[in-house]
Amino acid sequence: MRTMSLAMVALISIVLTGCVSLTAPQKNPQVAPLSITSSPLHRFSLADFDGLMFEPIIPEEADPMFPSRESAYQTIEFEIAKQLSAKMTIDPDQISQNSLIVRYGIASDSIVSDAELIQFFGTTPGLVTEPGQEKLTIAIALIRANTGDALWKGVAQGTIVPGLSNETRLARAEAAIARMLGNLK
Repeated sequence: MRTMSLAMVALISIVLTGCVSLTAPQKNPQVAPLSITSSPLHRFSLADFDGLMFEPIIPEEADPMFPSRESAYQTIEFEIAKQLSAKMTIDPDQISQNSLIVRYGIASDSIVSDAELIQFFGTTPGLVTEPGQEKLTIAIALIRANTGDALWKGVAQGTIVPGLSNETRLARAEAAIARMLGNLK
């Protein structure tokens, strides 16, 4: 019984050591608080992959925070590709032999609640907002294409500052993605 208890404690410790959560303090009232969590699910190196395949997760319902959703998804995909491809060896003249699937989505909490995010994605950074504040979530999962193994997942949440342009919101989303993917090697 004691051995089983020690094994469970060791297993839980190993799982939790892979989790990282970061909340950026609010220094300026015009800067939205940001919370990021990421979890490596398996050991891997981005250098082992030579291609990216994108699979956007798009909620069926239109999101009032991103009226031009197609543009938002293009911006998000471009930023993810920029961050990941800088750490990979991709030869555009050769067909990829070992691709990485990138599943990603972006939604405000009026479309996807924290409970739905946990049910669908398995985690949330847990950013707490005040009543009436909108929260934006970006979720990314990296999957080994040839096996379907999930390798890594990350979620960033930030409060939406009212009155900002879509361009400013997208720039903040790009910065959150850069921070979320910054530690991958």
